[in-house]
Amino acid sequence: MNFIDNIKKKARLDKKTIVLPESTDIRILKAASKTVEAGIANIVLIGKKEKINKICKNEKIDITNLQIIEPNKDSRHESYVQEFLHLTKRFNYTKEEADKLLEDPLFFGMMMVKLDEADGLVAGACHATKQILHPMMQIFKTRDTRLLSTFFVVEHKNEDFGNKNYTFMFSDCALNEKPGYLALAEIARVTAKSYEWLMKEPAKVGFLSYSTLGSAKSESTEKVAKAAEYLKKKVPDLICEGELQLDAAIMPEVAKMKSPNGELKGQANVLIFPDINSGNITYKILERFSNVHMYGPVCQGLEKPINDLSRACSVERICDTIAITAVQAQKINII
Repeated sequence: MNFIDNIKKKARLDKKTIVLPESTDIRILKAASKTVEAGIANIVLIGKKEKINKICKNEKIDITNLQIIEPNKDSRHESYVQEFLHLTKRFNYTKEEADKLLEDPLFFGMMMVKLDEADGLVAGACHATKQILHPMMQIFKTRDTRLLSTFFVVEHKNEDFGNKNYTFMFSDCALNEKPGYLALAEIARVTAKSYEWLMKEPAKVGFLSYSTLGSAKSESTEKVAKAAEYLKKKVPDLICEGELQLDAAIMPEVAKMKSPNGELKGQANVLIFPDINSGNITYKILERFSNVHMYGPVCQGLEKPINDLSRACSVERICDTIAITAVQAQKINII
């Protein structure tokens, strides 16, 4: 069973409620319908019922078993406004400003999740990442870390790689632009935990660079090496190494030449990029030029699961993200 099939199976075992605030996007509506039909999650659409129903009728999308909420007509609007003002008091919003914000499906949906009236939220099909982050960082706290980050799951079939689970995690390709060495180490620590939770096997972390263990020297390579060293001291039992070129991190034959005394031995399953520039370019190239399967970005480190889609996302990618979000919600409820 591949990664996403296993995730969907887990989601069905303990069905969660996921909010979709971008309810006039046809891709979102199709994904919502497919998700409910497959029994993966319960779906709440936020928006104007008349408009949603009109789109679905024109596109022949069945939303019979989906809930639709209109923020400005919902009986919880006033209580949400008061709770939002409490959560964001450091921003000094007026009552009128909060009223207006809570008419926005994105803000209203996040408040539903915050107040345990839904389990997670997926958006980004028609919002930029910064538009998702703005309410998210005001309403939610981080969990088990001070640093929010993201990961991608990448499935491959290359027999030359040392990772025989055929599944990598990439981080952070979508959120932290220029992390320092301490932030890079923390991103790696949290991603290793995410890998072990999802894959049920030990994480092996490779800190990526254009250099392998001092073959080149620069501020960038030294940052990566310091991050690996710091993480090893903080989590001694975790297998991690850096700085490493990609081939040395994932290919045993190359590792024998470039890092013969290293502990990773070309078997990395978690790959940490030095900055968002290198990470984002890499995952976009893989997404468009290769036949690997990719899932994400998935946010990690937040108290509730809120995940940001690419604006170029497909219906299938939205369905996958909803399933991952639902399984994240299962974990949060257990802890």
